[in-house]
Amino acid sequence: MELSEGLMTRKSIRTFLSKDVPREIIEAILKEAHMAPSSSNQQPWNFHIITGEPLAKLSASIREAHEKNYKPYDPSKGKTIPALYVERTRTLFRELRPFLKKLGEENRSFIETGSLCFYNAPVAILMTIHKSLPGNRLMDIGMAAQNLMLAAHARGLGTCAIGLALLYEDIIRSEAAISPEFDIALIIAAGYPDSESPVNEFRSPRDPIEPFITWIGF
Repeated sequence: MELSEGLMTRKSIRTFLSKDVPREIIEAILKEAHMAPSSSNQQPWNFHIITGEPLAKLSASIREAHEKNYKPYDPSKGKTIPALYVERTRTLFRELRPFLKKLGEENRSFIETGSLCFYNAPVAILMTIHKSLPGNRLMDIGMAAQNLMLAAHARGLGTCAIGLALLYEDIIRSEAAISPEFDIALIIAAGYPDSESPVNEFRSPRDPIEPFITWIGF
């Protein structure tokens, strides 16, 4: 797969086959993720790979906590972010709805419960960063995450970056034995896509590029 093809065809996968991913494939993907650039070559990322019974137990613990202390997904972040970004999330839900209806699902419930159980993917990858590092080092985590997702895509795997489950970071931290010196920056669900699932036909929209660009000196 050419790099440009990978960039244009990668998308979030939200239903997976119940098929194990060989460890050697995950290792190859992580090696390519590890080649991402970072400030002063600090390589601030760490990867915690969870599968099998530990992942099933973690998902069950999160779901149980969610049922006891329901925390709805709020794309407006408590109305603290500009309406432009909230509207892009609403557009996502509107365009996703027809695909979810084929599954007999509702937008909000599918996104919420799916995120909390990592969309039942066979592998969850937690990316952590040391708490002492400045916030802009999250850019390094993002670059490594993009490498990881493209490397997975090139090998026929699907991924979905997940943030909602971090509402229950204390549970994740405990069950994955993550040191208190580290923050969990991102979760990536990974596995073989279910090609027959309608929801995997969906690709999130992008606004026209022009408003995102400021040209200087051209």
